[in-house]
Amino acid sequence: MKINIKRNIALIFGLVMILAGCSSQQHISSESTAVEDSAPAAKLSQNLGTKWGENVNSNVVSVEATRLRNTPESLVEIYYTGSKVTGQNRTDLTLVPSVKMNIQDDSGRNMAIKQRSNGEYALSAKEGDRYQLSFRNRSNTTTYEVVATIDGLDVISGQAGSLSRSGYLLRPGSSLQIEGFRKSDSAVAAFRFSKPEESYAAKSLAGDVKNTGIIGVALFEIAPEKLPDCKPQAFPQDSRYAPEPCEKR
Repeated sequence: MKINIKRNIALIFGLVMILAGCSSQQHISSESTAVEDSAPAAKLSQNLGTKWGENVNSNVVSVEATRLRNTPESLVEIYYTGSKVTGQNRTDLTLVPSVKMNIQDDSGRNMAIKQRSNGEYALSAKEGDRYQLSFRNRSNTTTYEVVATIDGLDVISGQAGSLSRSGYLLRPGSSLQIEGFRKSDSAVAAFRFSKPEESYAAKSLAGDVKNTGIIGVALFEIAPEKLPDCKPQAFPQDSRYAPEPCEKR
């Protein structure tokens, strides 16, 4: 690890992530509303949390990746509640110019996110509904790492959320769906809105019911991969296959 830049064992989706690069993505909608609730989204009357839902197949592999910087390129918090929320419509959120984020329902439709006058993002949800976090990277060259928390818990480890934890890799030109709390390399427990007392945070040793009702996302830029040094070959013309690229010194 050089100059305190964190080297993560990040997770990437296999064929699901790679083949999803052609999926469509909506742009930001800016339909303003005239009336806005002045109370913070986290304190609205009908509080919600997210429970440990049904099993969802989701395959990942672990790879090494190095963050370009210790600080995230973008840090977003979205408060969700069972009450109606008002503000400026945001069909999707721009984390950086090339990366968009959506919260989608069980049918894959983008849920309406409201931006309040104080800059907070708020989401009106319904108890029992399933949801997922969706990301799209339009860059042709840059890989990002997505570190996400639900109700203060890391979506991969289930431990208390921290910017130092490893996340999911979002490759250039591809998309990523985070559908639940990771149970293994092949499955997650679906995100479903619930009463706070039924949430995963309330029923996990690492959780705190006081943190229910918030989604956190941090985006880190990943340093370009470096080629290994070229090694001398005793019989360079006898190889049957093309060798991997390497750095000539």
